[in-house]
Amino acid sequence: MEKRTDKKFVDPVVDQKIVKQKKGKGIWWLLLALIIIILAIRFGTHRHDDNDANNAPAPSATIAPQQPASTTDTNTAAPAPAPAEQAPAAPDNDPALTALQHYYSGQGNTDSPWIDLNQVSFATGSASPSVNDVQSLTQVANLISQHPDHSVVIRGYTDSTGTQAINQPLSGQRANAIKDWLTQHGVDAAKVSIQGQGADHAIANNDTPQGRDINRRVALQIKAAQ
Repeated sequence: MEKRTDKKFVDPVVDQKIVKQKKGKGIWWLLLALIIIILAIRFGTHRHDDNDANNAPAPSATIAPQQPASTTDTNTAAPAPAPAEQAPAAPDNDPALTALQHYYSGQGNTDSPWIDLNQVSFATGSASPSVNDVQSLTQVANLISQHPDHSVVIRGYTDSTGTQAINQPLSGQRANAIKDWLTQHGVDAAKVSIQGQGADHAIANNDTPQGRDINRRVALQIKAAQ
């Protein structure tokens, strides 16, 4: 017996149409998917840009540096000129140095008054001076040495204690002691002469210890310029 084989008949034309329809639908689905992907990407990018813009820090205001105020006022008058340099002032309570400065600032064509050197003192019966103000007495020596055209006379004195025979030479020794001190501090010894006055010409009361202290002294006179 012959075997019967059942075969499904497919029309080639119809089969090609079905394949074409399936391919067409697949292409449309693919295009649709691509469009969706593109839109999703663009939408996501747009949102990302908006977030970046919102999160970006605000630009800080730039503050211009302040210029320092000028210390010069253009409307201020020019400063007054500095005063001319003056000789150093005498120390306080130093009449001897003040008197010397006053004399040398003048013409110097007459003798100065007698000027007591209050910077020194003497013990009773002693010719050794106690210099109470070395700085002031040094300034006296400097002033005298700066005017070599003037000569100087130094007189020594005593109080009333003791006899004239004692006091006269003692007063000369006191004058000589001050001459030595001044020459050791720059004064030309050839310009200095001495005189002893003893107990004469007292300027204080010899009846009191304080008065006798004052009378044991030396004084000087600046002679007119030669």
